[in-house]
Amino acid sequence: MKGNITSNILKILIVVFAIGVLFFGGYVLPSIAEDMLALNPELDYAKLPILVTCELLLVLLLIGLGIIMYLLIIFDRGLVFSSPFISWVEVLVGMCIVASVGIIILFQYTRTFGEPGPLLALIMIGLTVTIWIIAAVIMLIRVIVKKAVVY
Repeated sequence: MKGNITSNILKILIVVFAIGVLFFGGYVLPSIAEDMLALNPELDYAKLPILVTCELLLVLLLIGLGIIMYLLIIFDRGLVFSSPFISWVEVLVGMCIVASVGIIILFQYTRTFGEPGPLLALIMIGLTVTIWIIAAVIMLIRVIVKKAVVY
């Protein structure tokens, strides 16, 4: 019963976080793009590619949250030591790799029209390293579950 309470709390937190991501992607990010354009009108050509890339990364995050929600449902049913659980964990690792590559591409693109600034560069580098750490933890969980399936 205690596991279900924890799982339900995690599900609620994931839903709240997903709502926040939807608000950020639907309202905050476009307004930031408009502010960027107002400050630097010569970067009009860069607004759309940056905005689309950021929105795609947020969609990838929402898909990842959906997969985590599904994994929690599998956990509630007691099917952690199953092939679908391991497969979806592997998908999460792949999504972390795709997200880090997307951030690196975004970083390189912003460098083509001038440096992104020290704060933005630190945020992008820190985000990439954080995603790599999360991917490493997910891979560790995958290995532990896979070894437990063998026993």
